[in-house]
Amino acid sequence: MRKNIKLFKSIIFLLILLLTSSKAELTNKVIISVGNEIITNYDLSREIQYLNVITLGRVKKLNDQELRKIAVDSLIKDKIKITALANYENIIVNDEVIDNQIIQSTRNIGFRNIQDFKTYLEFEKYEFDEFKKKILLELQWNQLVYQFYKNQIVIDKEKIDKKLKILITEQKKNMEYLVYEIFIEDAAIKESNEKSEEISTEHNIVVEEQDGIIIETESASYNNKKKLIDSEKSIDEVADVKIKDQITIDDLIKNIKEKGFENTAIQFSSSPTAQLGGGLGWISESKFSKLLLKFIKKTKIGSITEPIPISGGILILKVENKRVEENKIDLEKKMKELIDIEKNKQLSNFSTNYFNQVKNNIKIKHFND
Repeated sequence: MRKNIKLFKSIIFLLILLLTSSKAELTNKVIISVGNEIITNYDLSREIQYLNVITLGRVKKLNDQELRKIAVDSLIKDKIKITALANYENIIVNDEVIDNQIIQSTRNIGFRNIQDFKTYLEFEKYEFDEFKKKILLELQWNQLVYQFYKNQIVIDKEKIDKKLKILITEQKKNMEYLVYEIFIEDAAIKESNEKSEEISTEHNIVVEEQDGIIIETESASYNNKKKLIDSEKSIDEVADVKIKDQITIDDLIKNIKEKGFENTAIQFSSSPTAQLGGGLGWISESKFSKLLLKFIKKTKIGSITEPIPISGGILILKVENKRVEENKIDLEKKMKELIDIEKNKQLSNFSTNYFNQVKNNIKIKHFND
């Protein structure tokens, strides 16, 4: 009887062992071989998790088949690079380079610092060492490619000089304008008895969606790229409505001539800049919409633009002054940047060509799942 019980226990133990072994085999089942390297189901699941991490979950929008294909392709590329690197033990990347690349990569993903990224990895159940291993592989591969092709990199000095001159010229062309604004909303515009002299906003209205009546400044009352100015909502949100101070456009211009632009802005403007006399400060011409820039360029220094009808009211700008925007360029630094860009461009092409050469010499086999 005791022998039977012992035998029964032994059979149960063996069955448990077999089931555990079978489960482990299923988890680590080989699905692809890349030369002497293998890819398992577990590798695939970790790669999908890696893709989820670096895209901040955006890959989840893909269907399972699309996501699997991207993950498999990524794993195959890694294995091909690992195979190539196995023949070159002299490829060493120092810790400082690795750390700098990790910092840059986490910033590219959208994190301010490593600690925030590590917290995110813990939440996503992905190991930091796994991420670091990915970074190291790319750095080693890039170094291998550089060793092979560094003597084939050709820098066209004349081409670089030409690009540098264009950059310098573009910087010098950029003009800044000292601008003031008066924005009168529709509710504050008093109808004139002389209709013929009044500006018609019915046919001459500027539609922001088409013409982009935008100044890139926080205080501008019409700085809204997404929708038209709504006289009942938008203006109420940015300034107090000055219904009591209704004025015709003719009287407004007369008031500007007699009391000055700043005083008129303080009294009548519906813009948040009213308290500052309508001052917007120095604004680069690149920050103006094309339409506004057209009005500004044809206005003499110290003068005002003609009233510009826009959705929700009338805009008048004063061009107080202008100057060339002086952005000093560190020529040596900029030259180095342009050379590095050209080097990286050529190395990227060499990397693609070398990768394809290695890939063509490696047998890739897919197994049934």
